[in-house]
Amino acid sequence: MNKAQKALFRGVNRLNDLVKITIGPNGRNVIIDRANGSPLITNDGVTIAKQFKLTNQQENLGADVIKQASLKTNTEAGDGTTSAIVLATAIMNQAKRALRRGYQPMQLKEALLAAARKALELLPQYVRQIHKYEDLLHVATNSCANAEDGAMVAKALSKVGVEGLISLEMNQLGTTQLSFTNGVKLAAQIASPYLKVNTMHNAKVLVTTGSINTMQEILPILEDAVQNKTPLLLVAEDYAPAVINALVLNRAKAGLQVVAVTSSALTDCAVVTNATLIAPENDLTLARATAKHLGHANQVVFENGQIVILSDEKSPTFAQHIDLIKDELNAATDDYHRTRLKERLANLTATAGLISVGCPTEAETMEKRLRIEDAVAATTNAMRDGVVTGGGLTYLKIAQHLNPHDIGERILRHALPAIYRQINRNYHFDAQTCTAIDAATVIKSVIQNATSAAAILITTGAIISNAI
Repeated sequence: MNKAQKALFRGVNRLNDLVKITIGPNGRNVIIDRANGSPLITNDGVTIAKQFKLTNQQENLGADVIKQASLKTNTEAGDGTTSAIVLATAIMNQAKRALRRGYQPMQLKEALLAAARKALELLPQYVRQIHKYEDLLHVATNSCANAEDGAMVAKALSKVGVEGLISLEMNQLGTTQLSFTNGVKLAAQIASPYLKVNTMHNAKVLVTTGSINTMQEILPILEDAVQNKTPLLLVAEDYAPAVINALVLNRAKAGLQVVAVTSSALTDCAVVTNATLIAPENDLTLARATAKHLGHANQVVFENGQIVILSDEKSPTFAQHIDLIKDELNAATDDYHRTRLKERLANLTATAGLISVGCPTEAETMEKRLRIEDAVAATTNAMRDGVVTGGGLTYLKIAQHLNPHDIGERILRHALPAIYRQINRNYHFDAQTCTAIDAATVIKSVIQNATSAAAILITTGAIISNAI
């Protein structure tokens, strides 16, 4: 191994040394110093990895590549982020021995990717579907490492279902509570990153077809929002650049609580918030719109490419609107169109759970919110794709069926048990009586992403960096 490879490998192991203490139900927390806020205390692997930075730029590049495995796992499964780092590190350390014995890097890469495919082919035989509330409770509690929080997540998901909506917020009340409301998920994009927020509460909602071209068109609406200090959500098909610039400026200087989104789901948004759709077919233009045409949302949550609206003030025509979509579904013959209509119906008729997280301190509240967020994702995946034995034991079982005479499978055979060993190191348990269960999606994502990240680093033999 040359100097560049050694630096990359050191960076990976230093990242692993930091995050591995967080894995398992008895994993320790890490405190993160944040320059622009209070310290964050968490055992969430991906959150820790995002904040991890080494002063040695060459080592840091190695850590950054392995971070991608954790980030991808978080996106796909919502859990297993530390496991991905632990496994990727174990693969690289095993591969290092093979490199020293003369194996070629590209040969190892291809062998490892093939071994990962073999491991994923073995996974289904260990998966079982869950049908009992006790299983939901088990997965949720195992993920967030707290019985009370796990029970809250399980209760929420048992009510809203696998396609239901679970929203999280932080409060200053010092207690964590679960409530249910009517929730709708709509495709929408925030019109400018400078208008981005995570949530809005008790917002007025303006829904209009076409484009908002001038500030003059919506000036009475904006003045009413400023006067009453009311958050305002604008939903339109498009906005003139001058309008977006003016909204950004007004929010920064006048304190206007406004978010503008573009969406094609205008009718759905209007009936959900009981807003009057500003449209020619309703004989209404923006210039004639007033506060009485606005709808209301108890809460709006902004996610990637969509908004979740929690509202108890649906339009009186909501039931009729649902019936029209059902009629359209019954008449549709195209599979793609039918699938989209089914998704639309599911989103419009869902019940939403709202978990409001509160603890005595801000640091504890943020740490708890991250744990509950992971538990929601992991438990949802478990409902959808089934579960496997937890505690790292499924990785052990898969490893036992890999061929020790194939170099890729041999590396993975020795690397997979690293997750079990680290969990057992943090939280001693009897493998024979282990009752922990994990979402199968997590195992799949961890193996796939960890192997991919490690394999690409193994083939790297040089570094170009301004810091060198």
